[in-house]
Amino acid sequence: MTRFKPKADPRGGHVRIYWALLDSPAWRALTHADVRVYLAIRRRLGKTNNGDISATLTDTAHHGITSSSTLAAALQRLESLGFIAKTRQGGIAMGGKVCSLYRFTDEPTFDMPKIDVKAAPATNEWQAFTSIAHAKSALRPVLVKNTSKVRSSKHSASTIEAERLFCASTIEHESTSVLRSSKRRKAPSTVSQPA
Repeated sequence: MTRFKPKADPRGGHVRIYWALLDSPAWRALTHADVRVYLAIRRRLGKTNNGDISATLTDTAHHGITSSSTLAAALQRLESLGFIAKTRQGGIAMGGKVCSLYRFTDEPTFDMPKIDVKAAPATNEWQAFTSIAHAKSALRPVLVKNTSKVRSSKHSASTIEAERLFCASTIEHESTSVLRSSKRRKAPSTVSQPA
């Protein structure tokens, strides 16, 4: 009996993302930059390397992610929402010599003794979020960080309170405004009253 071997796809490889993940509240809480970073690093996923996925600026630059702050924020949000999990801490914590490694939570991992990754089934942490509000509440610590800095203006004796960070959704954004309190007195109005 001959064994059936499927033909290679003439179009090449592909990135498989199931509808359950795309339709999840956690996915809908992501920003466009988060999705772009997710797809860029998902492109690196092979048959057995889940857990050995690097996400450096060099790796993602080809996909249009050229800002280290955009990449870092997107990775933090993807991790907070349970789409990826860190398998090795890198960067400054490790002396700056190695990069962080990640695994996709919707795929199983295999034993990789060289990088100390153990075999495990898919954990699907992103399924824990039951609504978009629930998912956004997991991001709240990320968004609120460093948002209420107060600085003095050099041009007048006023204090300007910084505006909150931009919210990902144009429909569900919080209404915030820039507050400006000036110490200058307003000039009296010189409009003449009709007789």
